[in-house]
Amino acid sequence: MSTDVLVKYLNYYLRTAQFILPTITEKSDPENLHKFRVALRRSRSLLQLYQPEFSAFQDIIKSIFKPSNTLRELDVLLLSVIPNDYPHLYQKLQRYRDKQYKKILTKTYISRSMMVLEKLIEELNRTDIIHADRILIKKALKYYKGTERSYKELAPEATPKELHKLRIEFKMVRYSLDFLNTSGLYRKIDKLTYAKRQQDQLGALQDAHNQLMILKQFCKKCSLNECRDLYKKRNKEYKALLKSTSTNLSE
Repeated sequence: MSTDVLVKYLNYYLRTAQFILPTITEKSDPENLHKFRVALRRSRSLLQLYQPEFSAFQDIIKSIFKPSNTLRELDVLLLSVIPNDYPHLYQKLQRYRDKQYKKILTKTYISRSMMVLEKLIEELNRTDIIHADRILIKKALKYYKGTERSYKELAPEATPKELHKLRIEFKMVRYSLDFLNTSGLYRKIDKLTYAKRQQDQLGALQDAHNQLMILKQFCKKCSLNECRDLYKKRNKEYKALLKSTSTNLSE
């Protein structure tokens, strides 16, 4: 088994994903799904940064991760809706969310994903890669500087797609700095704090955009006034967030 510090870290998060997956159902805490996704995302991000030639590993993780996108977006939407303000819509969204959980998190998906993760871990542990500490630090800081530069150069009229791309880059920065900090290789918190702040800001915007898209599709099949009212409210909030983000970019 490889004793490389990165491989050990990846082992931990891939095992974490394996441990959590069977616990996720429509009745479980939404945080279970979130932790599962973060574990996979951390693993994939670090492989992209440090082992880009392991594209097959990245594709495997993506194939497990991608089906849960809709579930997470529905969870975030439901958690943001006050049931007493939209009682009928909330019930309809809850039923739709539960139905999607059952549709996506099938026994076949879970068993296949568990098996694939196990094989991925085995393959990873058979590698003989060894990363020098200075190289791990150098690559992370180089990516940090590149992402910071991209943020400063982004135009105030940046599109949601461009902002989403930048959010993903800040996630990679955060995960790489988290890895260095946890491993005791680099513990300067200022850069990590900065990456978290930018990720959270761009994440709020992306969540608002995703909720709008879900509501837009849902309202086409739902005749409730509550649906249209919530869509109008969220659309207004999204525009305000977009304006705020554009203002920050111009400063």
